[in-house]
Amino acid sequence: MATQQNDLDYERLGHILESIHPGVTIADSNGVFRFVSESYLSGRSVKGSDIIGKFAGCDEMMKMFSPCVTQMVYETHQRVTTVQKGADNDETFVTGIPVFNGGQLEMIISYSSWEITGFDDLRERYNVLQYQNKKLLKEIDLMSCRDGGKRYIAESSRSRDSRRLVGVFCDAGCPCYIYGPSGSGKSFLASAVYGKKGALYSYDCAPVSEEVIESELLGEGSMISPLSGIYAVVIKHIDRLSPKLQRAVIEKCTAAGVLPVGLSEYSLEELRTKGKVTEEFVREFESYQVQVYSLNERAEDLKSFIDYYLNSANKKYSRSVEFTPRALGCLLSYEWKENADEVRRTVERIVLTSEKKKVDIFDLPDRITGGASEVFVQNASLKDMLEFYESGLIIQAYEKCRTSVAVAEKLGISQATAVRKIHKYVGKGVD
Repeated sequence: MATQQNDLDYERLGHILESIHPGVTIADSNGVFRFVSESYLSGRSVKGSDIIGKFAGCDEMMKMFSPCVTQMVYETHQRVTTVQKGADNDETFVTGIPVFNGGQLEMIISYSSWEITGFDDLRERYNVLQYQNKKLLKEIDLMSCRDGGKRYIAESSRSRDSRRLVGVFCDAGCPCYIYGPSGSGKSFLASAVYGKKGALYSYDCAPVSEEVIESELLGEGSMISPLSGIYAVVIKHIDRLSPKLQRAVIEKCTAAGVLPVGLSEYSLEELRTKGKVTEEFVREFESYQVQVYSLNERAEDLKSFIDYYLNSANKKYSRSVEFTPRALGCLLSYEWKENADEVRRTVERIVLTSEKKKVDIFDLPDRITGGASEVFVQNASLKDMLEFYESGLIIQAYEKCRTSVAVAEKLGISQATAVRKIHKYVGKGVD
């Protein structure tokens, strides 16, 4: 009878709330849906029986609601407002509110919040819109700079300036000289911009002798030819060319109507000081010089590179690895001397070898963390230390027990608490 009475209370409360807000759902203290309003079901293919009685964090609900606001509130015990996609791919602003009784979570109420009833709602909706807009601009930005499945990422102002300058020179039909440290994305930038205008020929001077370079760039059958249909030739390590070949390559490009795009780790001024380039070479490129900075000088780009390679590696190895905020902060503060190449190799190795879905700071390679453990212990708050200790217990218990029921028995906690902790420290969708 107690359960029936509780269900009746949920239904009565739900009907009252529905008169204030549309699309009301109510879940109990265990995150199980107890009420779904008619206004939510209206016009949708989903039925009340598909939702009521289901745990908000189960796979079925997580697929039906993306993200599931009720589950987000259940995990954080905090109010959440975000855009939620429903079972019919309809998107709605949804607010979820935890209701407490004596300090304990009693229920979770969620409702559609399209209607703005006050300044707080307006501010929340504005923040969500700003986030969605930034995310969309980022996706468009990455898609517009795609090169053979690889992307030139331009989140930082420095990267945007570099790309803008290269774009100006490309649109004007000018050559270009791009310099910056190895692995900083020079070739991606050149290919992404000049590749939009026509076919490119890329040549690397580093691994071959001068005789081979002369034969392949200047000899018969060279791609630098009016008949090749090439719009530009991207010459990597162009500073390796001798003064004689510098002059010959520029002359041949000019005669063939092909734009030379030179890539180097050094600026023209540095090469001139070292006597590595002729004045003619400097004059050819001096007005069209563009610098690409290291990742350590492009913090916004570094975060995007980590996200990009993490998603790629997860897809490649069928994993679902995530970085905790502490681990991500450590990765962002590390000095990536080999730039994007090192980020890619490191993230891919972590995804491939990690036994956990949530990688914490202590799970990162020693060369990255260095003294991170000691620094964390010295500077961590009591809350951080307790959370770290708790996460270790939960992960260790789940690895041995494999079910939330067994974990609850082993640690002497309720199953609902075990489920919530497992989802927090091990991963969502885990029983």
